[in-house]
Amino acid sequence: MFGKQRDAEAVLAALRRSLAVIEFKLDGTIITANQNFCSALGYSLDEIKGRHHSMFVEPATKDSAEYRQFWDELRAGKFNTAQFKRIGKGGKEVWIEASYTPVLDRAIGFIDVGHQATPKWARTMAGSISVRTGGAPARALKARSKRPADRRR
Repeated sequence: MFGKQRDAEAVLAALRRSLAVIEFKLDGTIITANQNFCSALGYSLDEIKGRHHSMFVEPATKDSAEYRQFWDELRAGKFNTAQFKRIGKGGKEVWIEASYTPVLDRAIGFIDVGHQATPKWARTMAGSISVRTGGAPARALKARSKRPADRRR
């Protein structure tokens, strides 16, 4: 058993080195985040720890039924993997590809593991994107960027 636990810890350490990871309580309060996540959104851990995940979404999203459903489904044990528009420090738009995954063996919440999308990919986000929800069929959401269309160089 000791070897398996050590292997699992090594895998988690490797993921935390290469991916952006943030952990939440069941109510969406931020417990911790690694440097990759903080750098992608432009914050330090001290600036986000103890605050709610909604600080990373637009006000209209924060107050939407879809956002409430997002958290209800996570609390029900369903994961959510998709491309998400997030708002970083200073209002910076950041697109991430992430998996919000409930941690079922303890009651602390969710881990969002993701990476920042490339600029080219972010420019294409006006189209449909796939969303996988644990235990449910895939569905499509229409992502809308409020930015003017990027010019090709």
